[in-house]
Amino acid sequence: MNGNGFAWKSAVVGLVLLGALARCGSDAEEGGTVQEVTYEELKASIDAGEDFVLIDVRTPADWAAGHIQNAINIPLDTLVDKNGALVGGGKALTDAVSDKGRKIVAYCFGYGNYLTFAEAALELGYSKVYRYEWGTGEWADSRHDYLVIEYAGFKAWLDASTPFESGKDYLIDVLPVEWYTGDDPAHPGGHIPGAINIPIELIATSDGALVDGGKALTEVVKAKDATLVIYCGNPACGKSLVGVKKAVELGYTKVFRYQGGWQEWQDEGNALTPGTEP
Repeated sequence: MNGNGFAWKSAVVGLVLLGALARCGSDAEEGGTVQEVTYEELKASIDAGEDFVLIDVRTPADWAAGHIQNAINIPLDTLVDKNGALVGGGKALTDAVSDKGRKIVAYCFGYGNYLTFAEAALELGYSKVYRYEWGTGEWADSRHDYLVIEYAGFKAWLDASTPFESGKDYLIDVLPVEWYTGDDPAHPGGHIPGAINIPIELIATSDGALVDGGKALTEVVKAKDATLVIYCGNPACGKSLVGVKKAVELGYTKVFRYQGGWQEWQDEGNALTPGTEP
């Protein structure tokens, strides 16, 4: 399985996205004291702010293209080699999670690799080891939740999808109009090229209720299976978080939060576009 990816212009790249959102199943049985966690349990733990470490064991490229919120990336091959032996004494995990009594949850690389990772964690002495068997497939598609995209994955998707003419890819800036256009003196420059502007206030009220049933978004993005990448100012900006949650609530099935946003885009040496998109 290819792991997570995005909808590209070519048919080949399109298959990458399908592979990314396909469930990561395995016929392997539980080993040792590895415990399974369901979508509902994992979602509740994240929403409650539970202290645990969520580990995406896929490749860095797959992780960057879309991962579950709050997940860190420890690729399986940095922990276990092809023969099943620990790499460097398990340093990749022990450096990231020094407390072996802390709860860790591993999710899929493909066909049992999340279980291989979990069993290696047991071997290293971790006592609270869980697996989320269906990974990004269930999270993003079957259960309709959003994924977080890192800069590298975002840039690759943007380069492949721009100009947005397919009706299947949308980059959405949920900042105020003056920020988007660059007319706010405190936030000059404009927006990420290709983005359309739907200020979050047109989608949701301050208490999180949909405005006019989400009409500002649904009238622009008709297809519920379209890829939506939503951003605002930076990781601390909550507008994009509200945006992705509302998009999921409205039934969109391929929703991504670019939480680095406007600021990271510039920090990586990219220019903003002033004014509005045609």
